[in-house]
Amino acid sequence: MRAKRIIYLMSMFLIAALASCQRRPLETADFTVRVNIEIDDNIVNYQMPSLPNLMRCIFYDAENGNFVTQAFLPPTGGEVELISDRTYDVLVYNFDTEATIIGMENKFDEIFAFTNGIPDAFRTKLRSRATKDGIEDIVYDPDHLYVGRVKGVYVPVRSVDSPLIEIDVKCSTVVETWLVDVNKIQGRQYIGSVAAVVTGLSESNRIATGTRSTEYVSVYFDVIDIDENGILTAKFNTFGYNPDSNTKQVLSLVFTDTGGKGHIFDVDVSDQFVDNPEQIIRVVTEIDIPEPEKSEGGGFQPEVDEWDDIHTDIII
Repeated sequence: MRAKRIIYLMSMFLIAALASCQRRPLETADFTVRVNIEIDDNIVNYQMPSLPNLMRCIFYDAENGNFVTQAFLPPTGGEVELISDRTYDVLVYNFDTEATIIGMENKFDEIFAFTNGIPDAFRTKLRSRATKDGIEDIVYDPDHLYVGRVKGVYVPVRSVDSPLIEIDVKCSTVVETWLVDVNKIQGRQYIGSVAAVVTGLSESNRIATGTRSTEYVSVYFDVIDIDENGILTAKFNTFGYNPDSNTKQVLSLVFTDTGGKGHIFDVDVSDQFVDNPEQIIRVVTEIDIPEPEKSEGGGFQPEVDEWDDIHTDIII
């Protein structure tokens, strides 16, 4: 009887122990974060035709600024898998530019945007400018680059049941669009082509810090139109300029007439880059392009060796 009681008590103890030991499923770690992208399309003198096709999202180590990983996302954002228990600096920009180029992308504080120099074929139009003070660094104007930055984002270890981590990034352009309005051009019928250059503009932009370069270049762009009244209009993009510099901004309009002769019109527009929220450069003067001289055998002389330099004061 005593043995049966002992067996009964041991059985009850075993049942109680088994009941208290319940199986729990293993928790699965989730490395996914959601990046929400908003693009600011409120840009002076520029209408965004559509959202960018693709956004590049780079994650840097917040301690040393080194590149860790990247993802290519739609313009509204998407999900990315990251190593957890780590702090990141996040940089987002559009990946569909033609003229704007990105360099030094492996370091957060060093990544920058710039443009290439113009080819030698274009420089033949500008030969008078290039020989005055040595070789001039003339580059293309940049495409708009929409950049967003978020520093110090900590990504903790989380399970699939935990709320999704979201990173909100607002992207704004690091490029300015300026308009040029010149009143007015005489001899419109004698103009074969027009090129334009503005000196003293920032060479690049360190996009992770939004810092303009203190190295300066001249930006080349095409003239949009000279209407029947002789009003010249043009548009160009730039990374901006450093207002603390003594570097001047000089607008040069380079006309090649139908006979192949060049005419350069220079005007200092430095004052118009200061406190100008409209970002419009207005030049009120008259530029007269004379009728090309005919050769002795008839027709025009297709040469570009001689240039007429035209200098004028600006009227604001």
